[in-house]
Amino acid sequence: MLTLETALHIPKNISFSVVGEDAFLLNTQTNKYYGLEKVGARLWQLLTAGKSLKDAHEALLSEYEVAADQLEQDLFELLADMQKNGLIEIVEA
Repeated sequence: MLTLETALHIPKNISFSVVGEDAFLLNTQTNKYYGLEKVGARLWQLLTAGKSLKDAHEALLSEYEVAADQLEQDLFELLADMQKNGLIEIVEA
């Protein structure tokens, strides 16, 4: 189960690119693209910069007008979908 304390790992086979206002992830093993909206793209940038999920959550709270519990729920849904698509891995403690 995801929490803000969950450690995440981004596999090396995931490529990130921005085209205009759209952001895309490419899983080079499956050759499948995954589109990200603005907040999702910002989350990805924070995670790839080495931020923890908790730190990324705090940064997004300061950058966007959203309630903390709503952002947390949205992030968990996005990350669960990313995990299902092989874009992130949960690091077991």
